[in-house]
Order: sequence, then structure tokens, then C-alpha cells
Amino acid sequence: MKSKLRIASLLLLLVTLLLKVSGLIRDQLITFYFGATSEADAYYAAFALPNMFILFLTTGMKSAFVPSFIKYEEKNKGLSHLQNVWKGTLLFSLLLSILFIAIAPVYIQLLFPNLTGDTAQMATIMTIIFLSSLLFVGVNAVLEAYFDAENKYYLSVLAQAIVLLGTIGSALLFADQIGAYAFAFGNLAGVILSLLFKLILLMPKRTLRLEGKINWAENKRFFHIFIPVALTAMIGQITLTIDTSFANRLGDSFVTYLNIAKNLTQFPQNIVGVTIGTIVFPLLAAAYTKGDIAGFKANITRGLQIMYFVLLPVLTGMMLLMPEIVSVLFENGKFTAQHTEETSIAAYYYFGTILFYSLVIIVNNGFYTMEKGHYMMRLGFLSIALKLLLNYIFTASFGFIGIPLSSSVTGFIYALTCFLLFRKLMGELPIKGMLLDVAKTTISVLIMGIAVYLLKDVVNQLQPIITILLCSISGVIVFLLCVFLMKIQSFYILLGRGGSAAK
Repeated sequence: MKSKLRIASLLLLLVTLLLKVSGLIRDQLITFYFGATSEADAYYAAFALPNMFILFLTTGMKSAFVPSFIKYEEKNKGLSHLQNVWKGTLLFSLLLSILFIAIAPVYIQLLFPNLTGDTAQMATIMTIIFLSSLLFVGVNAVLEAYFDAENKYYLSVLAQAIVLLGTIGSALLFADQIGAYAFAFGNLAGVILSLLFKLILLMPKRTLRLEGKINWAENKRFFHIFIPVALTAMIGQITLTIDTSFANRLGDSFVTYLNIAKNLTQFPQNIVGVTIGTIVFPLLAAAYTKGDIAGFKANITRGLQIMYFVLLPVLTGMMLLMPEIVSVLFENGKFTAQHTEETSIAAYYYFGTILFYSLVIIVNNGFYTMEKGHYMMRLGFLSIALKLLLNYIFTASFGFIGIPLSSSVTGFIYALTCFLLFRKLMGELPIKGMLLDVAKTTISVLIMGIAVYLLKDVVNQLQPIITILLCSISGVIVFLLCVFLMKIQSFYILLGRGGSAAK
């Protein structure tokens, strides 16, 4: 069983890497063709609202459906539950798509007033194209959640990668002819191809069937759980939409700077955070369903300490090398050295955002497992109110860097509040060993950071790619030496020799 889990985890990591590299290539193509211009701003503005609902459906569905499916599967009704949920979601997605397509022009004008004339029209049309994919996204979301519940995480991530590959292919073929519209049409084609991929996989087992009535009572019970969870999943994208709106009001190019910086800094979160969270979630659901509360708590603390151990050194290294990374990845075509400098500055202030929201993935999964997603929804909307307030205060004082800075401050407050609430609901958690591990990891990263900083000062006259390679290799060596000397438990847990969770 452990061998199968490790193989599945490795496959998940590989396809997640493919997914995130595909997203990075998409951003590289946007900056190559459009730089940090109004056309790039129009693309990011157009994608903001649709991406909010994509996360609402995909992330929310996984968080709600996995424990729900496992519960029905215990009664040998798992596939019947799948049949009901995908039909209900199909209708729900259709209504959502129609409603927001109707208000797209008003939305663009209201949130992005500095997009005018042809640029505003372009943003509106692209928004409508993105929103038209929601019907297919809804069904995709159910099937990806089903794959996760069956511990076939890699299939759901691979299906998501197909969407990005469709976008990239369309951009390469048509961006010179139709501009940013190529990215929107490519996304729609990718979503449809992704659905076809899943249907082909499921066809031999006839897992999905159109015949049969919808059990509305069962759908009502499921959506009662799903809606709060899905709204919570939207929180991050809602705050990004707020940030994009604020950036647009500050002038041209700031929307692109912030989106590139956020997407780049989210790269390790999406690789590490999502992978660890996805693997831990079914373990939490299984332990809680069986009444193993001690195991449930232990998996929470183990997930937190591993997340911190892996993510902190990666983020620290990225921040120290951020100008070089942005230069290597994006400084070509219409993306200039000035754009690199501005994007790097924004990225520094997203450090806390990525760390805190990654850690809270584990805690949130605990809430979802207990079917208490409504707590997260309330905290999430309070964090949005705080984000709005801090955006006003910080942009008035610091300009556009106040936007990512407010995200980091909000992320810290949100993560701390979630943890304290979870602890209040569940009682004492086995955190003593976890805190010791966190302290050792922090010291190791500080030593690594000093070493990388000093080396970078020596080699900064070399090509950026050489600087990145030398500093990265040196940083890994220094960090691993510290790990061995301090005997950090998280490392041995990752190797499968860590024993039980922290106590």
C-alpha cells in the first residue's frame, strides 16, 4: 500500500510540475507578445472573474466531493453519488455561465476604469469567451474530484495541464494574427479537450450515464456542503481580482507586473503546497470517517511541518534570486529590463502570501473533512474586507507595492486565525515536536540564506542563469548539511523513515 502511495505521489509531483511549467510558459508567451502593455493588462483583467469561478468549481468541488464520495463509498453508493453530482453541477455551471456573461461589460467597466476604448472592448470579449467555458469546467471539476477520491491524483492534474497546453498551442499558432484573443480561444479549446480526455478514460466502465433521474434531495445535501467550501476556494482569486482592480487604477502596466509576480511566486506553492495538500486530504478524510481522531490530528501537524520544511527554503532562495529569475524567464520580446525590475519588487512582497496560504491549505482540509467549510467561508470573507482596507491604506503610503504587502499581512492574519479556530474546535494538537522541527528548519534556512546572499555578491557579474545555478546548488548543499546536523524530522518523514507525526 505504501509503495502504491509513493508511486502515485511521484506521478502527482511530475504531472503537477508539467502543469505549472505550462502555466509559466503561458505567462512567458504573454510577456513575449505584449510585454507590460495595455493588451497584457486587458488579458489579465479579462481572466480575473472567470478564473474566480474556475477555482470556485474545481478547488471547491475537490474539497467537498472527496470526503462526500468516500462517505457514500462506505455504503457502496459512491458511483450513484457521482452520477447525481455531475448532473447537478452541469445545470449549475450552465446557469452560472449565462448569468455572468450577461454582466461582463458592466463588470469590466466598474472594476477596470482605466481600460478604455478598444482595450476595454477586448477585455470584455475575452471575459465572455472565458466564461463560456464554465459549462465544461463544471463537469471537469466533478471528474477530477472523482479521480482524487480514487487516489488517481495525477490524472486530474494531467487533465488540467491539457487546458494550458491548448492555450499555449493556440497562442503559438494565432497570437500574431488575433493577438490576446488567441489565449482566450485556446483556453476554451483546452477545457473541451480536457473533458474529452476524462470521458475517454471513463468510457470503458460507463462511469457517467445521461439516463436516470437526478436525485434532487441528494444534490441539495451536497451543494449545502459544496457552496461554502467553493466560496472559500474563491477567496484567493477574489483578493487577486481586487488587487488587479487597484493596480489598474494606479496606471498602465501595474496589472501585468503584479500578475506575473504573483504567478511566479505561486510556482513553489502550486508544486509543493497543492501536492502535499492533495496527498494529505484523503488521509484526513479516511481517518476522520473511521473515528481515528488522534490520527486525524497527527496528519494535520505532520502536513504543516512538512509544508513548512519544503516551502521555506524554496521561497527564500527564490526571493534572493528574484531579479535574475525574472530576467531569465521573461526579459525578451516586448518585456524590458524596467519591467523586470518592477516585477521583481512586487514579487518580494508576496513572500508572506505564499507561505501563509500554503500552510493554511492543510488546516482548511481539516475543516472540509469535518464538513465545517462554513467557518472558512466566514473567515475568508472577513479577510477580503481586511484586504480592501489594507489596500487603501498601503497603496496610499507605498504605491503599487502596497498591494502585495497587504496580501502578505492579510495572509498571516488569516492563517493564524484559521489555526486557532481549528485548535478550538478539535482541542489540543500534537504540536510540540512540530514546533521544534519548525525552529530547526528556520535556523537552517537563515544559514542557507546568508550563504546564498554572500555568494551572489561574488558572482553577480556573471550571466543571470549562471548566478542562479551556482547559488541554487550551493544553497541546497548548505541547507542539507544543516538538516543532517540538526536531524530535522521532516526530512526523514519525506524519506519514509520519520515514524509517527510530531507529538
